Amino acid sequence: MFESSFLEMLVIGIVALLVIGPERLPTVARTIGGWIGRIKRFVAKSKADIEHELRADELRDMLAKQEEELRNLKIMMNEKTAEVRKELEPYDKS
Repeated sequence: MFESSFLEMLVIGIVALLVIGPERLPTVARTIGGWIGRIKRFVAKSKADIEHELRADELRDMLAKQEEELRNLKIMMNEKTAEVRKELEPYDKS
């Protein structure tokens, strides 16, 4: 995300102390910390939801491929069964 060095954080802290004042700075810092925490939780939850959906899509694709393979195997088995029955047909009439 954003990268910041210690010096940048120190400058922001000093400016905040001068602008907001020492009596309100802890309250403002606590409020900002709460908002940052909420944003981080929202981003983490959104990321987890997206990954979950991607995994679900991959599983659906795999399932569709497996179903296609099973259909092909069923067709092949039906063809082989018909061939064997046709070959055994003369022996069934005895």
